[in-house]
Amino acid sequence: MAEAAPLPAFLFDLDGVVVDSNGLHVESWQEVARRHGFDCPDPDHIGKCGLRTSAVIRDLLRWPVSADDAARIGFEKEELYREWIRQDGIRPIPGVLEFLAQARRLGIRCAVGSSAPRENVDLCLRALQLEAVFAATVSGADVQRGKPAPDIFLKAAEGLAANPRHCLVFEDAPAGVAAAHAAGMRAIALLTSHAREELEAADVLAPDFTGLSPRAVQAAWTPQES
Repeated sequence: MAEAAPLPAFLFDLDGVVVDSNGLHVESWQEVARRHGFDCPDPDHIGKCGLRTSAVIRDLLRWPVSADDAARIGFEKEELYREWIRQDGIRPIPGVLEFLAQARRLGIRCAVGSSAPRENVDLCLRALQLEAVFAATVSGADVQRGKPAPDIFLKAAEGLAANPRHCLVFEDAPAGVAAAHAAGMRAIALLTSHAREELEAADVLAPDFTGLSPRAVQAAWTPQES
């Protein structure tokens, strides 16, 4: 009798996958740019790019600041974002709460792998009462390299004691899809932040979680080849 394929572990990006945060990120980037007298072109893309804050400042925005100043301004931006969540909460991505509840009932191991600061990850999960749902959470501060490097998802798999080839990633950004593939994982990309053509490298595309069920995803899943 053939040996059954191992059940997948589910790894979730945070922004655009668990929380609908793009609007808050755009507004906080615009505000911190205004405070410091910098330009903030294409803020919608910046808000959903999936990169670390310091990488946004120095590599995308190219603000003429030192690494120390980039870290300080980045902290200011993220603290403003967190202040607004503390005041008004944050919305989940459509369908994600029920999807996570079903995954938990099926015994599927779940983790978060996000480029966001640790404080953002913890605050967002607390705001949606999801702390107990994820057996491991990895932030951008927990690894040397952010996405599209594979470090975040590899560490999340390690936190679940899961073989990376047995992990399925839910992402919304091209950098995240690239990180999943670099880690030897398959990726389902949600069309919550980027256009379909930007996410064509993903293994599966879905509008959000409303048309997905953990049981169906599990049934269709096959592990990556070694």
